[in-house]
Amino acid sequence: MANKYSAEERAEALKLADEIGAAAAAQRLGMNADTIYGWRNRAKNKGVVLNNAGQPMSEDELRVENTRLGKELREAREEVQILQDALGFFVKRQKK
Repeated sequence: MANKYSAEERAEALKLADEIGAAAAAQRLGMNADTIYGWRNRAKNKGVVLNNAGQPMSEDELRVENTRLGKELREAREEVQILQDALGFFVKRQKK
């Protein structure tokens, strides 16, 4: 007979699976890995995006997160450019 899992249990299992992998999470939780894979696929097919707590995110939350990630990406690219420029400076200096 199939086990019934609450939405909270599913969210926690999916969160754990994202952290350590579906097979490891299933083994740790004592369930079939196919169950977790199925939940993950159904969530993807529905277009549901989960936050860190495993709860579905609203469109507004997604916009805010997208803006935050865009800013973080721009900052990281700027940092990489600064480091590349500094590396070029020190390489030129060493050749002299």
